[in-house]
Amino acid sequence: MSTTRGNTGLLTTQAWRPETDVNPRNTTLRRALTELRKAGVKGKVLEVGCGAGRFISYVAREIPDAQGHGCDLSYDDVLLAAMLSPQVKYAAADMTRLPYAKDAFDAVVMFDILEHLTKPEDGLAEVRRVLKPSGIIHALVPCEGQVATLHWLMWKLGLGSDLKEKRVGHVQRFTHKSLSRLLADHGFLMTSASYSMHPVGQIKDILMYLEQEHPRVGWLWRNPAYRLIYSGLWAYSYVESMVLSEVPLSAVSVHVSAMKI
Repeated sequence: MSTTRGNTGLLTTQAWRPETDVNPRNTTLRRALTELRKAGVKGKVLEVGCGAGRFISYVAREIPDAQGHGCDLSYDDVLLAAMLSPQVKYAAADMTRLPYAKDAFDAVVMFDILEHLTKPEDGLAEVRRVLKPSGIIHALVPCEGQVATLHWLMWKLGLGSDLKEKRVGHVQRFTHKSLSRLLADHGFLMTSASYSMHPVGQIKDILMYLEQEHPRVGWLWRNPAYRLIYSGLWAYSYVESMVLSEVPLSAVSVHVSAMKI
């Protein structure tokens, strides 16, 4: 797997196999649906960076009167998404040059997108342009520069600090504060925030990417004891994210909703 940077400034990953299905208990999905329902969203909902459409197709099924739209930089992913969920309208597009009219959408969702942009402000400006007045955005944003997280500690110690950039193109190290400031500076009023990927989730995340970066440690995965421990980390991190959803301390991921003002 390798990465290349296009003219848009978005770091893309080659040989990526898009995920085509989502577990209804998925933390990201559940929190997005909760916020969209709370806001009473109807009409057009756009997912930016939709991949093979696994999130937006589910949202379109679960939100009454929602009309699903999705866009992604990968033409192949968009083609796959259109085959899997033809009820959603898809387009191949760069987040910094969205092919939609001004004030076209009632809501925009994006998951793990802003950290891939060299200029996230350009992406947010486009999202604001296509969003109706008082429309909402809901985003999951990793904040890997947040103090008191394992990702921050690895960065400060220089231990695999570029691991996520090399493997999945994370070129931004947001903090909770810098993310809030970015939204405010670009015409959004934050209405809610919740948190996930606390310490156990971070251990699970780091182990997963270390395996990808260092194939020689693949023998670990062939060890039944390690597989059992790793499965336990997945389960524990899921519980952790539910129990600590309102606790920002030591959390990497922020699930944020904001309104266009």
